[in-house]
Amino acid sequence: MNLVTGATGFLGAHLVCQLLQKREPVRACMRLSSDLNEFNFIFNYYFSSELVQTEIRKNLFWIEVDINDVNSLFTAFEGIKAVYHCAALVSFDERDKLLLQKVNVEGTANVVNAALNAGVEVLSYASSVAAIGRVKPGALINEEVKWENSKYNTNYAVSKYKAELEVWRGAEEGLKVCIINPGVILGVGNYKKGSNALIHTIYNGLPLYSTGVNGYVNVKDVAKAMQLLVEHKIYKKRFVLVSESCVIRDVFFMIADAFGKKRPFIKVSPLMAEFAWRVMWLVKFFKSDALPITKETARAANHISYYDATKFKAMLDFNFIPIKETIEECVSTYSAYNQFKT
Repeated sequence: MNLVTGATGFLGAHLVCQLLQKREPVRACMRLSSDLNEFNFIFNYYFSSELVQTEIRKNLFWIEVDINDVNSLFTAFEGIKAVYHCAALVSFDERDKLLLQKVNVEGTANVVNAALNAGVEVLSYASSVAAIGRVKPGALINEEVKWENSKYNTNYAVSKYKAELEVWRGAEEGLKVCIINPGVILGVGNYKKGSNALIHTIYNGLPLYSTGVNGYVNVKDVAKAMQLLVEHKIYKKRFVLVSESCVIRDVFFMIADAFGKKRPFIKVSPLMAEFAWRVMWLVKFFKSDALPITKETARAANHISYYDATKFKAMLDFNFIPIKETIEECVSTYSAYNQFKT
C-alpha cells in the first residue's frame, strides 16, 4: 500500500492519480478542512470516463491526517510500504515564518518518525530547489552545491532545507529515503493559487515582467520521478528536477502568446522591485490578506539561477516535458478549470 501526504494539493493529486493509473492502492491523506476541488479536477483530467473512475476509486482510500498530529500519522502509516511526502506550506510572506517551520520542518520530522515507527520501507520526499540554496547570481546549481546562508534564501527555502535534514536523519536511523528537488512546478491544476497562479494572472493582463532566471518543471514529471526512484530503489540520493532554466520574461511571454493576450510590457528593475515590496509592506497594516508582492518575491524576480538536472536524466534516461508544451497544456485546460464544479 502506498501513502501520499498532501494528496489534495497540486503535486499530491497528480501523484495519487499516476499511482492509480498503475492500479496501485493508495491511502490518500487529507485534513478535515481540505478542499477537494483541485483533486477532483485533476482526477477527471486523468480519468475522463465515469466507468473508469468507478473502477479506479476502488483503489483510493481517503484518510484524515494532519502531519502536525503525531497520533493521526501513526494510525495512517500502519501497513504502508511506501510513503510519498508531498504535504508542505509554500509562502513568501514574512508573517508565515513560524508556520513554515511548524508545517515543513516539524511536520516532516513527524512523518519521518511515524515511518520509522511503522516500519515503512521507503520515504520519497518532495523537497525543492530552494533547499539547495541560492549561490551567487548566474552560478549553475546542481545536487553537489552546499547550502550557504544568504540574503537570497527565503524563509520557505530555509524551512525546506531543515526539512531535508530531518529526512537525512531518518536515513541514518535506517529509513530508506529519496529526495527530489523540483524547480517551479507548473501543470494542470488550480490556476488561481501557488505557482500556477501565474497562468491566471497573465490571462487577466499582467503588464510587468522581470529578467531573472529560474528553473521550471512539469508537475507530471515531478510525480513520475518520485515513483521512479522508489521503483528503481535509488536511495540516499537527491535529484534536481528542472526541465529548463528560463528567463522569467520569456515564460510570461509564452503564457501570454498561448492565450493570445498582450505580452507584459513594463520591465521591473531591481530598484522598482525594492520600492514595490516596501509599499506593500505598508499596505499590510490596512489589509490582512497575503501580500501580492513581498520582499522575498521582489528580490527573486531579478535573481539569476540556473539549474542542472543532468544527474537525474542520465541515471534514469529521463526526458523532461518542454516548458512550452507544459504552458500550452495549462492554457488549453484553463477554461475547463474555471467551469469545474466539485
